[in-house]
Amino acid sequence: MAIFGAPALVAFAVACAGLIWLRSRSSSKEMRDIPGTMGWPVIGETFSFISAFSNPAGILSFMRDRQKRFGKVFKTYVLGRITVFMTGREAAKILLSGKDGVVSLNLFYTGKQVLGPTSLLTTNGEEHKKLRRLIGEPLSIDALKKHFDFINELAVQTLDTWPGRKVLVLEEASSVIANMLVSLEPEGEEQEKFRANFKVISSSFASLPLKVPGTAFHRGLKARNRMYAMLDSVISRRRDGGEVRSDFLQTLLRKHAGDEADKLTDSQLKDNILTLLVAGHDTTTAGLTWLVKFLGENPDVMEKLRDEHLEIKERLKDVGNMPYTNKVMNETLRRATILPWFSRKAAQDFSIDGHGWTGYDVKKGTSVNLDVVSIHHDPAVFADPERFHPDRFDVTWSMADDIFALLQETLKPYSFLGFGSGPRMCPGMNLARLEICIFVHHLLCRYRWKPLEDDDSVQPTLVRMPKNKYPIIATEL
Repeated sequence: MAIFGAPALVAFAVACAGLIWLRSRSSSKEMRDIPGTMGWPVIGETFSFISAFSNPAGILSFMRDRQKRFGKVFKTYVLGRITVFMTGREAAKILLSGKDGVVSLNLFYTGKQVLGPTSLLTTNGEEHKKLRRLIGEPLSIDALKKHFDFINELAVQTLDTWPGRKVLVLEEASSVIANMLVSLEPEGEEQEKFRANFKVISSSFASLPLKVPGTAFHRGLKARNRMYAMLDSVISRRRDGGEVRSDFLQTLLRKHAGDEADKLTDSQLKDNILTLLVAGHDTTTAGLTWLVKFLGENPDVMEKLRDEHLEIKERLKDVGNMPYTNKVMNETLRRATILPWFSRKAAQDFSIDGHGWTGYDVKKGTSVNLDVVSIHHDPAVFADPERFHPDRFDVTWSMADDIFALLQETLKPYSFLGFGSGPRMCPGMNLARLEICIFVHHLLCRYRWKPLEDDDSVQPTLVRMPKNKYPIIATEL
């Protein structure tokens, strides 16, 4: 039995995938007017799609190839389902504004299963609104000011260890961001297990939806269960008063410790701590790493940014007074496009312009992905899009605002989607900006650095990160 167990499971998984593909092929007839290709039987264009993640250009190479062939709206079959990809400001407005309930959030099956049923990213309607309010309040600007000293201390402690050794910026940033959400002992078995499980979970999101032992999806589910067991232990210790921290988990526990009905359950706590780790940790870690990389490649930008931070060195808590820093952050998010697309599902039939003269009808239930990377690299909107040029943004963002940035009037709405837009805009954007501002401040005021490798390839994961983790040597000023 054991000998034939694994092959039987693989055969069963392939058969299931085949049935899904056949059903998808029949449903594709409803979208026959939308151009595109379904690729190979069962797998579609999944392998081409996944391999594009390792390309230095990222998913942009996959998109541009098909846009040249089919236009800015095309269909394909990837990761077990037919998906319509679309780009442009019109598409962004339809898919992100939330107007008239045209679309709803639509994660791949693997993401839904890993994050759990009560995640902010898997709920809709009134349940989503309630969760966003309960989680969003501790992430408001006023609430985050209470975490300033904690974030500042984490950044200083991390940067203290940099001189005289090879530094992998991605790993160092990861440690700071993770500890902000769920702080564990700086070193030790618990943190190593936590990090290891989280890496497995992150790598399972852009995987084939096969719950077969040995697959990335199966490993992700097992790692999720191990992480939840660890969170159960941490939550129990903190509720018993045996451990008190200054991280985001502690804020949630303190806020929802009463007997009132309007609070988070333990399942909601765990699902959404994992959601914030997946959605906030990886994106912020990647953003900080790309920012350091782009600064190293653009010394004129680095020196201008250093001048701003040296000028405010004695009043760092005035983080709202960093106009050039915010330009650099926006340009980093545009240039790197850390999340290359946003996934939605058509909640009703709607039409979308295809070529400027052709309209396409998208049927209710269709999976639709907004191609953000093409929007951010559109030369008609961002001149010389491959150039790192922060002054293309005129940002007046401050910690007193509830929105992350006020862009120059010439930049049209839905042209820059660094944190998304509409009702699903990233709830942790203020936290991300605060973390990056503080870390970059101490980095620029203390060090110069040079990269140890010249490599532009990216990791084959949904969140775009430098594959080599950006190794540097830092020297004190």
